[in-house]
Amino acid sequence: MFQDCIKNALIVLVLSLFCSSAFSKDYQEGRHYELIEPLPTRNPEKIEVIEFFWFGCGHCFTLEGSLTDWKKELPSSVDFYRYPVIWNKMVETHGKLFFIAEALNKPEIIDGVFSAIHIQQKMLASDREIIPFIKTYGVSEDEYIGLINSFGLKNNVKKADLFGQKYGIKGVPTFIVNGKYAVSGNREIGTKDLLDVVDFLIAKERKQ
Repeated sequence: MFQDCIKNALIVLVLSLFCSSAFSKDYQEGRHYELIEPLPTRNPEKIEVIEFFWFGCGHCFTLEGSLTDWKKELPSSVDFYRYPVIWNKMVETHGKLFFIAEALNKPEIIDGVFSAIHIQQKMLASDREIIPFIKTYGVSEDEYIGLINSFGLKNNVKKADLFGQKYGIKGVPTFIVNGKYAVSGNREIGTKDLLDVVDFLIAKERKQ
């Protein structure tokens, strides 16, 4: 009976080792992420992760649910924040909606914008579309116009544009990890794998 217990324990050990090796991936530079020219992070005591996104991007929409769950599990040692890309006027308009949601501390507006664009097929590219939409979240037309014209929002848009240019963001979603690594979808990794690569790089940075 003792030998059976030993045999069973060995089987469990072998299986656990197999599973851990099967599920742990060795992501490689040039295939799964890119090493970029390092830029300073806003808090050098933490590992910084920035997501660049656009509300009109289907891949960003697909990732949003997973990203929400992922953020909830982040340790305090990781500093995560987001920037909308500012590539043209329509994209900038969407970026302003993100900063309005942040200023009002209403993350439900972010979910609503994604849903409006990708499910309801509304582009939210003009005040004519946006004002009725934003009113459903308890934001009056006057409040919306005040926020759009505020110094704080204009400054955030400039900052988002500046960082997008500094990091050379050409596609979304793109994650920048600790000012050193860029992660975006390619032939090697799909949208569903992006956060796994980000986690890999967070662990890599933590060891250094």
